[in-house]
Amino acid sequence: MVYSDSQLVVCQILGEYEAREQVMHRYLSKVHQLMAHFESFEIQRIPRSQNKRSDALSRLASTSFSDLNNTVLVEVLVEPGYLGEVVYPVYPGDTWMGPLIRFLSRGQLPDDRAESRKLQRKAARYALRQNLLYKRSYLGPWLRCITSEEGERILQDIHEGLCGTHVGYRMFVKKALLLEYFWPTMKIDTQIIVLSCPSCQHRAPEHHQPTNFMIPITSPWPFEQ
Repeated sequence: MVYSDSQLVVCQILGEYEAREQVMHRYLSKVHQLMAHFESFEIQRIPRSQNKRSDALSRLASTSFSDLNNTVLVEVLVEPGYLGEVVYPVYPGDTWMGPLIRFLSRGQLPDDRAESRKLQRKAARYALRQNLLYKRSYLGPWLRCITSEEGERILQDIHEGLCGTHVGYRMFVKKALLLEYFWPTMKIDTQIIVLSCPSCQHRAPEHHQPTNFMIPITSPWPFEQ
C-alpha cells in the first residue's frame, strides 16, 4: 500500500492521466518495473492536510542535515533513480535502414506480406558490409547509407562549407552522390536548403514564364465581316 499526496503521480500510475513529459514517462516506467516484483500493489492519494508530518520532515531534510536527530533516516539522491537500471539500447529500426539491416543480417521480414515482398525487391540493391549499409549506384561506386540528420549536416557542409557553392538542387544532389552518400529524402532536403537560402534566391535565374496559364479570348472585333 502506497500513500501519496501528489494527484499527478497517483493518476499517472492509475492510468487516469497521461505522462507527456519525457522525465515523467521514465519515472512511470520505473514504477511499473517495481510493481512487477510485488504480489499486490495499491496506491492511494491522501490530502496534504493529513500529511503534515511527512511535509515537515521533507522540509527539515532539505534545509539542514546537522540539526536532524540520529533516529531520522535521510537518503540523498545525487542522480535520478531511473538511470541505474533503465537501459536504452540503440536499435536500428529507429531509422529507415532498420528493415534492410534486419533482413540482410538475420533474414527478418515484416508481418505484412506485401511489405515483405517490397522489402525483398528493394534489398537487392543494398549490401551490408562491416555492419554498414551500402546502396548500389547505377554507374558509380557503392553509396554509404546514412540517416536524414547526418545527410543534413553533409548538405550544409557542401552548401556553406569551406569550399561551398550556391548551386541548384539538381547539382546539389549530384555533389552529395559524388561524395558516396545516400538517404531517401536527399532530393527534398536539397530543395529545402536551396529555397531557404537568401543568396541562392538572390542569384537565381529569372523566370520569364507567366505565373498564370494563358486563357484564349474571343476576337476583339466580333462584328468584323
